[in-house]
Amino acid sequence: MPKSDGKSSSINSDKNDSLKQTKMGNFFSGNKSDKKPKMKKKKSVLDDESSYFTSYRRNDLEQYRKGYPGKRDNPRLNDNMKFYKNELKSYPDGDFIDNIHKKWWGDYERLERHHGYVQWLFPIRETGMNFHAQELQQCEINAIMDDPVAFDRVLKSYKMMLDFYGMELDEKTGQVSRANNWRARFSHLNRSYHNYLRITRILKFLGEFGYEHYKRPFVEFTLQEAMENETLENTLESCVRYWLETIKSDKDREQLKDYVRKMEAGYSSPDDDTNELVSSAKVDKMVEKSLENQADIDKRKKMDDSGEDIDEASNEEWKKKEEQMKKNSQKEEKERLGIDTEETEGKERKEDGMNEEEKEDVQKLLQDEEKKMKELKEKHEMDMETDNADEKTGEMDTT
Repeated sequence: MPKSDGKSSSINSDKNDSLKQTKMGNFFSGNKSDKKPKMKKKKSVLDDESSYFTSYRRNDLEQYRKGYPGKRDNPRLNDNMKFYKNELKSYPDGDFIDNIHKKWWGDYERLERHHGYVQWLFPIRETGMNFHAQELQQCEINAIMDDPVAFDRVLKSYKMMLDFYGMELDEKTGQVSRANNWRARFSHLNRSYHNYLRITRILKFLGEFGYEHYKRPFVEFTLQEAMENETLENTLESCVRYWLETIKSDKDREQLKDYVRKMEAGYSSPDDDTNELVSSAKVDKMVEKSLENQADIDKRKKMDDSGEDIDEASNEEWKKKEEQMKKNSQKEEKERLGIDTEETEGKERKEDGMNEEEKEDVQKLLQDEEKKMKELKEKHEMDMETDNADEKTGEMDTT
């Protein structure tokens, strides 16, 4: 298993544009002079206050990105390696890693309330809150990556926590997408702030084990959900100031920051004269509507020169329905006027088995009956008019 030296991962991240998660690249083209601000600039999430804590955070993240210069290994510390080889239980109140992956996956209550397992599942080269867990050593990273079974557990740990956050992973590209349970899990993540510290640790951990190229897709996905879809709004500050800053590629970090600035300011795309932001979510909706309109146009184009639908099967079906409706209407009319419908229908059914002369006789008989029906109908209408006139006369006499 190849070792990760940090630099190669950064270079690959710079060169491989196929790893871009969203349509954010649309916002990176063009000059700033081409953009038109939608509103007066307000304080950006990128505008960081000047304080001791801010200085400490920036230094901490810079030391990580540089690979902790001057930090020495301690070969006697190997608990992380033993844990990932399923030889040692996490502590306190933990378990072997295979049992955690099998039994804890989907147990969201346990994953939320248990505070000791994260330092074991995602060891980094820094001291954590669990004093029973050790700092990760470079020799442990090498040993775990050289063991295929142990190394597979690295990705399984990441996927388990993504599921906890309502997300899914494409292992081939590192892209992150919504899981089926995303609504409930996003709602939880929006108010569970201690998970933001966990995510910073998880991203640092990925970089130590050759998955540097997985970070940008995660950050892009979170930014899109926070700023475009407004489903993870509360994660925005941590995403910009911590998660984004774990990415080792200067180019990737700057592109993502540029996206944040333009989303905040409501910039248009370079080819748009309006002041409205054209986000990827809006573009997707526009494309979907366009496809629906095109489908409707294609359906209308299924008309030949005579104006008839060329879908003969559909036309034939409608003709049968219209014929049946006509027969039902005639039957109801005959019944209302007292004509024997069974006798008439019987004659119609026999018509198919007759010769031409017999058919003519039947047609004549049907015409006579139709004439008779028409006369009865006219007589019925005249009687109704007479009755109505008598009723009105009676009303006048009463008055």
